[in-house]
Amino acid sequence: MNLTQPRLRLLSILSVIVLVIGGMSYALFRHSGAPQDEGFVAGEINEGGLEDIGTLALPEVEKRLNYLLQDTGQTLRSLELVSDAQLSLSIETSESAGEQSLQYEPLFVPFTSAQLKAELATIQGLRFAQRLFADGSEARLDTSSLDPLWKRAGTPDEPVAERYLPQRLRFRDGSEKAFAELKAPPEIESDDMIASHDAFLIDVNKPLASIGLTVAYRSYPAFRKVQLDKDQPKVTLDDGQSFQLTALGDASASVRLSTPKSSTFVVQGLDGTGKALYSNGSSSRTFPSESDIAALQDYYQALQQTKDDLKQLKTGQAVQQQLERLTEALVAQVGPLKNTEVGYQFEATPQRIVIHVLEPLEDNSVEFGQVDNVLAPQARYIALDRGTERYGFIDEAGQWLTKPRWVQIQDSLMADAYTLFSAAKPSDPESDGQALRSQFAYFPAGGNKLVDLPFEYIAEALSDGLLLVERETNGPYGLYDARKHRFILPMKFVNPTVAGKVFIARLGKRTDLMEGLYGAYSLEGKEILPAQFSGIEHSEGYLYASSADRTRQDVYNLDGKRINPEGYNTSGRFVGQQPLLVQEVKSKKFAFINRQGARLPIKLPYDEVEPFSNGMAVVGRDGSYGAIDLAGRLKVPLEYDRLNAFQTRYAAATRAGGGSALVLISQDNKLFKKLGSYTSMKVPDNGNEARYYVRGPGDSDEYLVYDADGNLVKEGG
Repeated sequence: MNLTQPRLRLLSILSVIVLVIGGMSYALFRHSGAPQDEGFVAGEINEGGLEDIGTLALPEVEKRLNYLLQDTGQTLRSLELVSDAQLSLSIETSESAGEQSLQYEPLFVPFTSAQLKAELATIQGLRFAQRLFADGSEARLDTSSLDPLWKRAGTPDEPVAERYLPQRLRFRDGSEKAFAELKAPPEIESDDMIASHDAFLIDVNKPLASIGLTVAYRSYPAFRKVQLDKDQPKVTLDDGQSFQLTALGDASASVRLSTPKSSTFVVQGLDGTGKALYSNGSSSRTFPSESDIAALQDYYQALQQTKDDLKQLKTGQAVQQQLERLTEALVAQVGPLKNTEVGYQFEATPQRIVIHVLEPLEDNSVEFGQVDNVLAPQARYIALDRGTERYGFIDEAGQWLTKPRWVQIQDSLMADAYTLFSAAKPSDPESDGQALRSQFAYFPAGGNKLVDLPFEYIAEALSDGLLLVERETNGPYGLYDARKHRFILPMKFVNPTVAGKVFIARLGKRTDLMEGLYGAYSLEGKEILPAQFSGIEHSEGYLYASSADRTRQDVYNLDGKRINPEGYNTSGRFVGQQPLLVQEVKSKKFAFINRQGARLPIKLPYDEVEPFSNGMAVVGRDGSYGAIDLAGRLKVPLEYDRLNAFQTRYAAATRAGGGSALVLISQDNKLFKKLGSYTSMKVPDNGNEARYYVRGPGDSDEYLVYDADGNLVKEGG
């Protein structure tokens, strides 16, 4: 049976709770002497509570008492329908889900009010962003650094509902004002995407420097933690609180609790490792205690006595006063604890149940004396005139410096430079009626008149005010000095890269056209290599360039001097202290050179030589392969059909006559591990990130993946 709203008001007076689940009232006690059905008909009752009985005439007072008697009697009769339950722990065993299929939820580790206050005291760097209008402004707080604290201060289902209250506002022009003195203009509306406590509106459009902020919140002053398992299914605390595990198994658990009425509890099921299992469903039922029901019975008798004394009381006000006195006395009889049964479904059967009982929430607040504006001090600020829906620039006092006339203004990587968008003119042949035209402009020092810039995009901000800039989409690039407003390198390059202190690009006007050759330049604009190469790469202070016809590969230092000897092509790169491999064009003979270009006394009587990788170079003769060290000694004999570049410790190889059987060997040719028949591999030079793909066992389509140290990292099909 469902309880009506007036009955709920009555029961709340006595701190009695009857929770209705599935349309059936639920309680756990039988009490003799419950009143019989009062038998009142519709004309004999006046539905309502105690709060207005004093305003009624005596006939209506009697009807109200009839209603209260009937209301209380129905509750007592519903409680008589059930009996005391004898509890014991029932355990069901079933196989739990595998570890990999389980889901987990964060372990609840709450903060007390004192802990939260201490954590909040350590928070620094709160900031806000201000949006400026012609007639006001909006500030949006960035409170993300507080979110982890609020999460631990609340419960998993009910996070803390904190409120942010601005106090003192400090403006860029040096003035200050209390937030309470300001009001938001009614025509300014907050962005719907921002929660109400994350934004506040004021009727002043001056740029803010910082604000003083009070954060009001509610937190739990303390908590009790209880753990239940099959070996300890029941715990009773010294204040009468009790906790009993009544069922455990089949991926579920049931618990009966007796906890303070004003408290909150959180239940989690933990696996054997202490992780909280994901709960995919729960139910709870709360019911009155013995003392609650006794108080309700006494209240029923008081109502009956008041009705019998109605002639002596004479007025509705006297009746109300008597009932209020009786109610106050009965409240003292009501017990402090509530009884609750909870049941949870988990991903697997938990090993133990952990219950946190949190004391009633209390009001708290914290002061943040200085919350800074994310926008740095500037000579001018972007502002919106909401009347015309156009943007312009204001000074720190909120006065227009440049009248609003742009549809949109965007900041850039260059100080005092902006992309300005305006509506395309109807006569513009490229306009579709809704298109925007853009211009890139800056304010010269000391002036408020915009000057157009000869490019549209800043691709990258480099050091010392240098900018890599682009004229338009797919257009040419140049190098621009934003401090002196001059080009270091003109806009005649495409496909640029800036590596260290070197600018590498090819001559051309369009990135989507293959034209021009590559050159290299210093960031001061000095030519290092002329634009006559098919490609240039920078590595560890050297430039590796391919000739226009791709027949020559040379290495240069950053002064543009060629390092490799005349008539030799390079292969590989200088890495650490390892020499560079070169090959004479005419004789095809190999040699190694140092960083000054001198040939090293390493004899190379081989048909094939690879660059050094991790101190070893693969060499080959007549289809057999081995490896030499930095001194040229043959450390791995020429006995392999295949030998890959050495990683940090090992190289992958196939032995002569061994087919595709892959093994890992050390730098002194010792067998480390047999991997199996390989299908493919990825082997970088001078690294340790190799991956070897090996066929799985039998005739299956599965494969195994090993890393450079022979560890199995993946199995797949």
